[in-house]
Amino acid sequence: MKKKYLYLIILIAGLSGCSTTKEKYENNLPSLPSDWSTSYDSLKKIDGWAKTFNDKELISLINEAIENNRNLRAASGRLRAARAVSRGSIAPLFPTLSTSVSKNQISNAVSNNNGTERVYSYKDSLGVQLNWEVDIWGRLSMQSRSSFKQSEAAEADFEFARLSIAGLTAQSWYLFSEAKLQKDLAERNLKTRTSTLKRVENRYKKGIAQSRDLRLARSQVESTRADLINKQQLLFETARTLEVIIGRYPSAKIIPGGLPDLPPNPEVGSPSERLPLRPDIRSLEAQLEASGFELKSTRSAFLPRLSVNAQWSTIGDNWSDALEPKKLAGNLIGSLTQSIFQGGKRIANAQIKKAQMEAMLENYAQSLLEAAQEAENAIAAESALTRREIAINKAFKESKAAEELTLEQYNRGLSTIFELLDSQSRRLNAESLLINAKRLRLTNRIKMYMAIATPVFGESQ
Repeated sequence: MKKKYLYLIILIAGLSGCSTTKEKYENNLPSLPSDWSTSYDSLKKIDGWAKTFNDKELISLINEAIENNRNLRAASGRLRAARAVSRGSIAPLFPTLSTSVSKNQISNAVSNNNGTERVYSYKDSLGVQLNWEVDIWGRLSMQSRSSFKQSEAAEADFEFARLSIAGLTAQSWYLFSEAKLQKDLAERNLKTRTSTLKRVENRYKKGIAQSRDLRLARSQVESTRADLINKQQLLFETARTLEVIIGRYPSAKIIPGGLPDLPPNPEVGSPSERLPLRPDIRSLEAQLEASGFELKSTRSAFLPRLSVNAQWSTIGDNWSDALEPKKLAGNLIGSLTQSIFQGGKRIANAQIKKAQMEAMLENYAQSLLEAAQEAENAIAAESALTRREIAINKAFKESKAAEELTLEQYNRGLSTIFELLDSQSRRLNAESLLINAKRLRLTNRIKMYMAIATPVFGESQ
């Protein structure tokens, strides 16, 4: 029991000298360096990443998603609720005033010559009550400040949801565009395989090709046809995914676009500049501040409470008498209340709030590291994906030239069907990888924009 009272004394003494939560936790957070670990050539400062792709359809889709996405609308509802809660949190700081009116019926039994008679009389009354807890220790104001910080966190959460929806829309749009290009490639490849089959059939009829060659060419045609069906289905699925994101019915009726050239390298700033601007990080910081205010409010519960209560009332035979100022009666009570024993409830509450704040601090630090990881990965991938696309492009050009040479040699009887089909497969694979490489670079650029908190449409919007 002595330990509990010692803890109580320490908590009360600490209330007067509490620094802000932010000042306390800053020394426990991972330090953010002045530059990224991966070298990056920043070429252009941008004001809104959506327009850097020079894709009008993308901007239209992002606007549609922000307007109609159901998850974003739900986030907007949560934001409105948080704002209302924060506004309502001010109310306990002010006195409450209430009024009451009543009409009382009084009956008495009166005896007379005719027996007993019941007589009725009426009294009208008017009452006013005032109740106010004086926030001398800041308990109520700390609760209000915590609520406002929660509202700030909800604002940041909504901003993060908006940014995420915009990024998801852009990524889905270019994934859909890639699916269209891959489907078109599969169609062209089916025509190529069908043309090759006709050549083999002609050679077979002339007795130049073997039955094995004919069957192998037919097998390749059907395999390519199956691949085309798969690509068509993937195109429908990516279309429906995009339509749901932007709030449309998933009918797969949207028309795909192409893959634009990658915009110039944007200015990426530094980790210490960009990461604190991320909405998800700002939300966690606001929540941590709110938790600190809740802890201070819980600790102030150990101190006495000062309350003021006042009541005024009048009563008369009718309303004109009840409203007569001379008949006004009232009382005013000021009370100082100190709870002595609650079975350790207040100490436990303070311990709970302190543990929750410490856990939130660790979550905040972990999220900061993960945000840095996302940014570093995206920045590093810029160079890696560029080199990969260059290598794949060279491979595609060589495989295409090899296919043309092999086809010419096959027509002259200098190469086998195996060599021809293999050269076609290599060219197809390289071309497919090239389409994918271009889309991956666009996707990574979008991820980088989001990781370094680049606005979607610019600061002005």
